[in-house]
Amino acid sequence: MEVQVLPSVSVIITTHNRPDYLKESLAAVLKQTVMPKEVFVIDDGSSVSYEEVLSLFPKDQFTYIKVPVASGANAARNLGISKSTSDIVAFLDDDDVWDNDYLEQHIAVHQHADAVTCGYRFLETPDKIHINETEVITTDVIKKGNKFCGMSGVTCKASLAKKLMFDEELKNSQDWDFFVRITLEDTVFRNIPKDIYFYRRGHVSISTEVANMPLEKVFPRLKAFKKHKALLGKEAYNDRVANQILSQIGKKNNKLGWISLSVREAGLVATAKVILGKDRLRRKFGK
Repeated sequence: MEVQVLPSVSVIITTHNRPDYLKESLAAVLKQTVMPKEVFVIDDGSSVSYEEVLSLFPKDQFTYIKVPVASGANAARNLGISKSTSDIVAFLDDDDVWDNDYLEQHIAVHQHADAVTCGYRFLETPDKIHINETEVITTDVIKKGNKFCGMSGVTCKASLAKKLMFDEELKNSQDWDFFVRITLEDTVFRNIPKDIYFYRRGHVSISTEVANMPLEKVFPRLKAFKKHKALLGKEAYNDRVANQILSQIGKKNNKLGWISLSVREAGLVATAKVILGKDRLRRKFGK
């Protein structure tokens, strides 16, 4: 009887100033039903000590790499990719937590895929689940936006990850940019329509940062859309830009300034679609 040899996996955990969260995410990785070949904890220039938390785990089960100066999650992921010696790389943010069979399920799908995503549930409210029923991710699907998951729900063939790497100039939409570029290769990109990890949103989040952002700070957040402007086409590009500029508009000061900026960058039609859409939602739910 022939014994099936499973592909090897490198797990890349990126962390910054959150040792308590890392304790949960690393513990989940080391309890997988299919154990990874190697685990890299990439500390992106933290100013707090991880010594106490790291001492709780066997040193031979992971490699801790401290980057002297914080360079962002994409740079940390790229460092992990460059260190990988496995068939598959799996990405995990320090504040998210995998189910114990997360890698087992991803590896099974990798028999017929080059990259895999999955659904998730919210750690603070586990009954709230995000699942996309689409099982094959194409360029046409992903150019409408990332409606699947963040990087904690992604695995990818190491050879593909080493070819693409992450764009370290992007400050947001890094996952969407990575997904777009995966689909532009000759690849099979599949989604597991099940929630198999916990996504945490209870800490100070990007949405809070966006709500308090001055106008000029939005331009770096448009880089991913500008990068793929030709692929998106005029209408989709304008819609994505308007949605980004008007994100959290209800919480922002200088609302007229943000609306004016959206009209200038994305046009009146795209801006109106976002504003009217938000108004309809507020009326529907009484908010």
